[in-house]
Amino acid sequence: MKTRPFIRNAVVLGAGVMLALLLAAAGARSQTPPRLALPVDCQPGNTCFVQNYVDHDPSSTWRDYACGARSYDGHDGTDFRVPSMAAVRAGVAVLAAADGVVAGVRDGMKDVSIRETGKEAVKDRECGNGLVLRHADGWETQYCHLAQGSVSVRRGQTVRAGERLGRVGLSGLTEFPHLHLTVRHNGKAVDPFAPSPSAGACSSDATLWDDTAAAALVYRRRVMLNHGFSERVLSMAEVENQQPGEATPTSQSPALIAYVRMIGLEAGDTAHIVLRAPVGTVIAEKLLPALERAQAQTLTLIGRKRPGASWPAGTYRAEYQVTNAGQTVFSQQFSMPMGPVRPGP
Repeated sequence: MKTRPFIRNAVVLGAGVMLALLLAAAGARSQTPPRLALPVDCQPGNTCFVQNYVDHDPSSTWRDYACGARSYDGHDGTDFRVPSMAAVRAGVAVLAAADGVVAGVRDGMKDVSIRETGKEAVKDRECGNGLVLRHADGWETQYCHLAQGSVSVRRGQTVRAGERLGRVGLSGLTEFPHLHLTVRHNGKAVDPFAPSPSAGACSSDATLWDDTAAAALVYRRRVMLNHGFSERVLSMAEVENQQPGEATPTSQSPALIAYVRMIGLEAGDTAHIVLRAPVGTVIAEKLLPALERAQAQTLTLIGRKRPGASWPAGTYRAEYQVTNAGQTVFSQQFSMPMGPVRPGP
């Protein structure tokens, strides 16, 4: 998504003040860009994930800074995604990435996916609830899709790096809960992971992130966003909006379903999922065909109906594996204990 800066109010300064500012800028101005801290209070790779990076391909296709497909055409920022709306309801703070002054603010837009409202409902307000911070030397950061009523700063306010700005939400032009961060220099979008990319390079030695953020934001290929067990088949939207404990299987559930939602699967990836009973026997198995192209997100489910009066007590396990060109490129197991049938009153 290409984001637009908020409209700023012009400020008229007296001649003496303006001259003092110009002299100070001429004497002490530095071209060093800001060092950016993590702009969201989460653990990358655990409680939040980078869904999309800046698009580095000038054509109608797209490419992220690591030559992967984790972007889309014209995307000008970094999307920090939380795993579900349950995380949004619990509250994930958006933080100032660097010291700055609030140049523009918007709040009051509803948290709702454009799948429900359509793009026209947010025309000219694609950023949703959010704000712009102005930094030194023509740098600025923009924070989009914040939760309704959560923006906690005002225009003209000075903030420090790490200060709370609001909460991750689902406002504006978005289909999933996340913070969209755009970094600009003199009005032009800059990728904080590769501010000065070399032509054709698939990595970058330079970064705008500080050491702590850079270590946390290592590039991850193929990420498991959600996994678990359900007593019924879930849609992508249901996984996104699921309440904790909702549809959790019991010994009396009519079916037992294991599900996995992934982001960043690549062309040629083949997924294999197995569901095992407590004694280790396979009760369901699925091998998917190799992907023809990269997928932003995928949902894989496997399961079976209850075989008798109740599910046997014990621990049920699911095994998920992705291979590409004969090599295992991702694998993870997860499990769920099933208690015995409770006697009636």
